[in-house]
Amino acid sequence: MRKRILFIITKSEWGGAQRFLFELVTHLDKNAYESIIATGPPPLENKSPISTRETRFSKGGGGELLNRLNNRGLETLILKHLGNRFGFNSFAAIFEIFSLVRKIKPDILYLNSSMAGFVGAFGGWLDRLAGIVSRRARTPKIIYRIGGWAFKESRSKFAKLVFLWAEKISAPFKDIIIVNSEFDRQLAIKNRVAGLKKIVTIYNGVNLDDLSFFPKEKAGFQLFESAGISFPKTQYLIGAIANLYKSKGLEYLIEAMAILKNSSKTKDIRLIIIGEGEERLKLENKIKHYRLDNSIFLIGQIPDAYKYLKMFDLFVLPSVKEGQPWSVLEAMAAEVPIVATNIAGIAEMLENETSGMLVEPTDSEALAQAIEKMLIHPSLAQTCAQNAFLRLKKDFNIDIMIKKNEELFSDLL
Repeated sequence: MRKRILFIITKSEWGGAQRFLFELVTHLDKNAYESIIATGPPPLENKSPISTRETRFSKGGGGELLNRLNNRGLETLILKHLGNRFGFNSFAAIFEIFSLVRKIKPDILYLNSSMAGFVGAFGGWLDRLAGIVSRRARTPKIIYRIGGWAFKESRSKFAKLVFLWAEKISAPFKDIIIVNSEFDRQLAIKNRVAGLKKIVTIYNGVNLDDLSFFPKEKAGFQLFESAGISFPKTQYLIGAIANLYKSKGLEYLIEAMAILKNSSKTKDIRLIIIGEGEERLKLENKIKHYRLDNSIFLIGQIPDAYKYLKMFDLFVLPSVKEGQPWSVLEAMAAEVPIVATNIAGIAEMLENETSGMLVEPTDSEALAQAIEKMLIHPSLAQTCAQNAFLRLKKDFNIDIMIKKNEELFSDLL
């Protein structure tokens, strides 16, 4: 008999957590597991608390996770009160999840992202209490998976304390906590979120058979044609795929570009940034400030952006906070040289000057130097790209990720 897993995630807009969930549920053994996925409502949507998803969803990525899951024939549900802010709705979401668990009767409740982890843990706990009262033998095991601790993000001191408190008080109701980097595991242990045995590291993994990249020349022309921009003729073309969020550190990449444009070795350089987010206006103003309008292009959100990776001479991710970014894994798969910041999961993926170049976050000068070094030393860049690809095949493939999750399921059940 198949085991039923109820997956809950805070938002359906596409991002790292949504990508992980999609990869997991579409690669689990369908003969062994039945997957049901519930999310908070897409922007401006107001569905009933527990209802099968309708086909009408806002465009622009608002329901991309739901769209992809439904295209694969998976069952999806909407939780009306689940959102990413603490407040009255958080308490309503707890009872929504409790009601949903009572209705579906899953074997495992699998929570993804901070808010879903908090309210979901209490919803699952209420179901356990109800099970004790009614002498019901089976209540779901609770797994919580987090791609980066919210209490380490760029927030006020008070907000960080609130998120840390939320993790600590909900942890006792979770049977297993999964992180995607050893750095985050040690951080949780140091901050006494939970004990050693409860927190495990499972790296993200990609399926190389699922990734198809456009050839270098075709990728460039196709991208710029779809964006309505003439293809820039340049000696060096570098790129970033990232949401336009403060945590991605793109302002430092713009500052690094200003430095590179003033260097005789790299003055003929262009930067493409694929992604969207609330920092767009700030980044546009910074580009204008440095007079880089003809050198930096903010393309916006593009479906399957990874397909264009081979157009870049270099992939850059200047984040100040990350878990284990999918964009870096995809660049490794495309065998594109990488410059990134020496933080958390990235440092566990790449070895400096062996499989990529790593610099300290927020250091625009060091970032510019690393980019220049990779561009003017193509043999180093090629060697790093090849080593990164081999590391990906060995440690960051989808089979390992799925196997470790399924082993956890078996151990819990």
